[in-house]
Amino acid sequence: MQTQLPETANFVRQVELNRTIEGVYPLSKMERLSEALLSDEGYITAKLEFGYSFGFACLKGKVSVKSLVECQRCLKPMETELEGRFKFALVNSEDEFELIPEEFEPYLLEGDEQSVIDLIEDELLLSIPMVTVHENACSDYLTKQDEAIKAEKEASHPFASLKALKDDLSNKVKQS
Repeated sequence: MQTQLPETANFVRQVELNRTIEGVYPLSKMERLSEALLSDEGYITAKLEFGYSFGFACLKGKVSVKSLVECQRCLKPMETELEGRFKFALVNSEDEFELIPEEFEPYLLEGDEQSVIDLIEDELLLSIPMVTVHENACSDYLTKQDEAIKAEKEASHPFASLKALKDDLSNKVKQS
């Protein structure tokens, strides 16, 4: 089992040490994220890399979790993987927002310690799709609807009648 992520960290100190923090955290301890999912079982994995880029203290990270969500078509549970990637420039005031390169989002430092868990939870909440649905038709109605659409497309093809005629002739030849 991987190391459990710390709940808080001094981001400025982590940058100075050029540290990478990797680990897991129980999904059940993330209340806001758990409310958006059908299950709070499992672990979130995260990799946070602190360092300097373009002269700015920065934090690059990747977070992911597999969990159950509700399919908006059939209303049944489906497994999905939520994944978030981010690049933050760590700033001390809003005045610095305009100075950071476009590839970074600003992250306003407040105090010595920042919440690692809140940051990860926010990123995963942002990664939840607006509408979650199964990849394939997930109900009898949708399956029948897909078949009807396919049949309608084939029937409306300009050479559909020729194909039907050809198929009829092939069947008569086979029968004789």
